[in-house]
Amino acid sequence: MIKKVVLSLLMIWPFAGVQAADLANGERINKTCALCHGNFGQGASGRLAPRLAGMPQEYLFKATKDYVTGVRKNPLMISTTGLDRMTDQDIRDVAAYLASLDIASDRRFNIVNRLSGSVEKGKELYMEECKFCHARDGYGKPKKEAPPLAGQHTEYIFQSIKMFQAKYRIHDNDPDDDSFDEYTDREIVDIIAFLTVLDDQKVVEGKRFVPPRIRLARAPTRPQRPQRPQRPQLGLKITDITQTVAQMPLKEGVSIDDAIEAMMSKAVELNLKLVGKQEVSKELEARGVETPYLSIFQFCNPMDARLMIISNPIFSSYMPCRISLVEDRQGKLQLMMLNLDMLINSELVPQEVLDVAIRVNRSMLDIMMAGATGEF
Repeated sequence: MIKKVVLSLLMIWPFAGVQAADLANGERINKTCALCHGNFGQGASGRLAPRLAGMPQEYLFKATKDYVTGVRKNPLMISTTGLDRMTDQDIRDVAAYLASLDIASDRRFNIVNRLSGSVEKGKELYMEECKFCHARDGYGKPKKEAPPLAGQHTEYIFQSIKMFQAKYRIHDNDPDDDSFDEYTDREIVDIIAFLTVLDDQKVVEGKRFVPPRIRLARAPTRPQRPQRPQRPQLGLKITDITQTVAQMPLKEGVSIDDAIEAMMSKAVELNLKLVGKQEVSKELEARGVETPYLSIFQFCNPMDARLMIISNPIFSSYMPCRISLVEDRQGKLQLMMLNLDMLINSELVPQEVLDVAIRVNRSMLDIMMAGATGEF
């Protein structure tokens, strides 16, 4: 009987036999994930920032590995996080940390229906096809490697299903899967409308999500195991200045002119207006003052700025959004920007404002990435 129990546990727990997750390391790695997915993994409305908080650890691990191996594509995520240079243990650590963030009971994180679908029709379709893998409550079945759909942002689910239909993504680990081939867009929207009501059952009125305090383990009484060696920061670097500045070095061979041209082109593509440019080092050199290279570029979307200052005028202090191109002490050119998401998450704000912050962060990252690589 005991053998059967042990075998069952090994079958349902894919990480059996591996090192336990280091949540402190996962929290550190999440600082780069937060630039697009929010400090608490809450994600944002739209197609690009799905919710990660509270998802099963094993699913997050597999999905992340798919990006590392190229099964799924997202060059910006690979570059900013350094995923391609992380160990499997690093990925397990951040997956475990995100899985531990239980935000579903806090109404501020509740998903609302942003698409005009029918809950009743969606329920009928969901119960006919989807419940067998994703469960009646929409929170998935680990044995079937089916992730939660309840609590996920609506536009992201719609995009995912359309990608399954077009075979850009593989559904159910089966390249020949045809589950969605016959669904119309209206039927997809109806299913999503039903999914948006499933997470309501987890809301606890008056409950406020409090981020977990990750503490280092107490000193053991037995001989201490050798500590894992300290690894250099991978991908985008988040500085120690209250975790509010992100920086990225220019790729080898990318000149200052290449970086600036690429950033300006990417900003136009993203509908961000260049509202200011300060060539600080050039101005100082004109005065006969020798100085490391420094230029500051300021970008703005007026409608985003309006929404944020209506929420809290203090956000005007961080506008317009700035990217600096600066030469460090080693003569290396670095791009730096304020991490607006980290600042906003010092106190939770309405989801609409958070969505804007995450979108702005991603746009600024896109611009910085273009500058760092010289490509747009």
